Amino acid sequence: MVIGTSGASAADTVPLAVTSLLQRLPKAHVRLVESTMNLLMSQLARGEVDIVVGRSAPELQDGQMRAEALYMEPIHFVARPRHPLFELAEPGWSDLQAYRWIVWPRGTPIRNTMESALNAAGQGMPADCVESNSVILNLTLLNHSNMIGVASHRTARRLEHLGALRILALRLAGFGSVSMYWRDDGFGRIAVSAALDALRRAAVRSVDEIPGDTDG
Repeated sequence: MVIGTSGASAADTVPLAVTSLLQRLPKAHVRLVESTMNLLMSQLARGEVDIVVGRSAPELQDGQMRAEALYMEPIHFVARPRHPLFELAEPGWSDLQAYRWIVWPRGTPIRNTMESALNAAGQGMPADCVESNSVILNLTLLNHSNMIGVASHRTARRLEHLGALRILALRLAGFGSVSMYWRDDGFGRIAVSAALDALRRAAVRSVDEIPGDTDG
């Protein structure tokens, strides 16, 4: 079984669901693919992946797909833990604009949400930005520079718990939903059905429930 995930769910929901799935079906073979929603939805349409999880993208859905919203969440600005911005009591837009940003590629749902939130705040992106759709690449760039990143809430909170980055106090107003997509002709498979159930359970689990905490 192949599960495709965008950056919105790659750091939290999908790995939690896969861990739960393998406990239930220890012999299940799972392959994970991380990419942007437009590419993943094309792969789903061609039958190359079984499930796609990421920012809701109804405009990319065809008649053979089923969809289910998992949760709503905001997006945050993030930076390395020792970034100079954390020395400011209340960083403002001009403070953030002084640094290069890492943003998701044009046309991706999280990029669209970010641009709408910036427009609502009367702001725009800096002229100098790096486009990347990889959580790992973004994390490495952020930790080795003073760049500013944008991350969905669960991803940001998960990485903050790990000490990899911190959420900046200046919040974006934009919210977006995360959904899972699958094909009608694939739902009957035991592993796919079990994976969908595992994703539902992971979606309602608090982002603060980190392994090793009180309830593990």
